[in-house]
Amino acid sequence: MEYIKLLLFISYISCSVNNVSMQGYERLAEVPSFLIHCKETPVYSLLQCAALGRASKDVRFFFNKKDSYCRWNCTFLYTGRTVMTDQWQQYAIKWKTNAALSRPTTSSSVYGSDISVWGAHFATNGAISAIFSEIFASDNEMYPWLKVQLIGSKMITFVRVYNRRDKVGERFHDVAVEVSPDESGDFVQRGFYKGPGLTDQVIEILCDYPTSGQYVRIRITEGTSNIMNIAEIEIYTV
Repeated sequence: MEYIKLLLFISYISCSVNNVSMQGYERLAEVPSFLIHCKETPVYSLLQCAALGRASKDVRFFFNKKDSYCRWNCTFLYTGRTVMTDQWQQYAIKWKTNAALSRPTTSSSVYGSDISVWGAHFATNGAISAIFSEIFASDNEMYPWLKVQLIGSKMITFVRVYNRRDKVGERFHDVAVEVSPDESGDFVQRGFYKGPGLTDQVIEILCDYPTSGQYVRIRITEGTSNIMNIAEIEIYTV
């Protein structure tokens, strides 16, 4: 009953809150990363907490049923796990499949042209390297990008990026999530992360709805001298 009510409410507010997606949240037990910072405020209900998360374009939010508190707009790190108490409940956008795993990738450039150390394929190999090598790194350029080819056209809910884990996490900033239905190269921006990111951060970018396409590109859109570093990218579809 709680989940059905939440879906109905989200359907109602989706037209008026930042034109974000209408996918429902569901309650999850495990937090797949370490929570280090959230906005927090007292709320009247779970539905009000969901509205705050939706307005902030969050993939996840947290509700304290006992004390009627909400945490949203959280920052997550890969290292460690957040232990949820009985008071706090996690809700997250429903996801089923990481459609990016082992899929072909291309990029605007590769650092030093050394694909054996910095190649784009490291971003979808399922290994989240903690060292400076075997991650994707672009050359220093204005608008570096990484593109992933999915198996056919998919309905995309959100993108999860594992930022570089050893240093220079701030390089990940002003990143657009762009989607194209085919190889034509006609990409449309469907999500955005302002940043700057933190070292070891897990960054979740909720896409606009509906977001359908076979090619997903993430691209730095601001600045004149940028290097894109990504330990892993996951693209969640329904």
